Amino acid sequence: MMAMRFRSGWKLWTFLVAACFATGCLAAQVQRYELGLRLRAFERRLDSVTDKARRVAAFAALDRAVQAFFRLDTKAVAKAIDAADCALSGGDWSVAEQYAHSLQWQLDARLVAVGQPAVVGKLSLAYRIDDEDFEPAGWSLVVRMPGVEKPAVIALEELPQTVSIPLAAVPLGDHMLKWSLKNGEQVLLERAQALSVVADLSDRMASLVEAQKLAKAREHASIESKTLPALVRMLQGMQRRRAAETILPGAEILAEAEALAAWLSGPVNGAFYGGHRPGSFRLRIPVGQRTSSVRLFVPEVADKAPLVLALHGAGGSENLFFDGYGDGRVVALGAERKWLVVAPRLTMGSLDCAALVDALASRFPIDTKRVLMVGHSMGAMQAIANAGRSPERYQAVAALGGGGRVRRSEALKKLRFFVGVGTKDFARGSASGLHRSLEAAGAASTFREYPEVEHLAIVQLALADVFRFFDQALAR
Repeated sequence: MMAMRFRSGWKLWTFLVAACFATGCLAAQVQRYELGLRLRAFERRLDSVTDKARRVAAFAALDRAVQAFFRLDTKAVAKAIDAADCALSGGDWSVAEQYAHSLQWQLDARLVAVGQPAVVGKLSLAYRIDDEDFEPAGWSLVVRMPGVEKPAVIALEELPQTVSIPLAAVPLGDHMLKWSLKNGEQVLLERAQALSVVADLSDRMASLVEAQKLAKAREHASIESKTLPALVRMLQGMQRRRAAETILPGAEILAEAEALAAWLSGPVNGAFYGGHRPGSFRLRIPVGQRTSSVRLFVPEVADKAPLVLALHGAGGSENLFFDGYGDGRVVALGAERKWLVVAPRLTMGSLDCAALVDALASRFPIDTKRVLMVGHSMGAMQAIANAGRSPERYQAVAALGGGGRVRRSEALKKLRFFVGVGTKDFARGSASGLHRSLEAAGAASTFREYPEVEHLAIVQLALADVFRFFDQALAR
């Protein structure tokens, strides 16, 4: 993969990877949900570590994770992310700690009914450590359930091991279960697992399934009629072992879906989704003949506000900018400024971002004269492509870890660009080529390289610079 350098075939390759992940071809490997949990833990630790040597070692390990990702080897991805986490902590994990980090606890369901006697899951190896002869002895799995005073303690047995935890005392709502692996009194690993507990789950889901049928049958497609079936699919997925790629707040989504279903069943009066409802939403937006899945953050504003379009990389989805890339840093930076943030799902073919902005602006308080765009990897290419097609629609564009080419135009000369890339990023040549192409086209381009950074961490590390660049662009 690295020999290719993703030049002529990079765009095709990244789309193929995205398609493979989207169609679930990796069922036999580590689930993306598990990878997401590990990556978010790494991102949180990265923010707290300033030691240069540790960060450089972590970026080298993370580069191995990126390479394994494009090989579709998710076991190697998990192992490399853990190696990066180990490097940040000083690179001194014992063999026992390495083994503990190689384990994963997968629940049979993450959305369960109150009164259910137990939550069942499977403890297994995500990957094998280098010392394959190591065997744990006297270990225990300790699970702290919300609302339960004493943790559940289960002796570690031969893997894979089915684990059943009493659920009776757990309150309603969305929770993070704290679990750890211990050898005697020594804590080898601490992690968390999401679980949502709701009342009358079967009856409520049956009602929603009927409501989504009515929504699909509506004569005119709308955000509401398209979103309800998507929410129902999320809830159904949470009741199966194969997890979604990110943590979903099941109780919150269930309440949202029920409120939406009630609105759809009544006389249409106004809109369910719009500027009158600030918050964070998972939506399906009709855009021409297509429908786009998006995550949308809407601040409480008195007037129209800037919008940030965030385009994810290959193999990701609309969740990546909201939950990853620095634990959702793009949303935090947007919220500080009271800007709207939207992250659409990129699929085969190019997304018409201008049309998406228009569709959103018909409902939400978006100043269409102040639209900003940031993309990573494949998303950077799409950002540049959209900017080239209609440069007059954007105030500024940031391309991170990606490239592309533009053609000279008078409108393009008025648009400002930020191109950021790590010195260890395989896309470094593509990014520098983009910068040269922008300058040749007469566009204002700021080029910044981040020492020792690879292809993935570039987003987390560069976003603060990107938003300062956006501030300057809007101040012109």
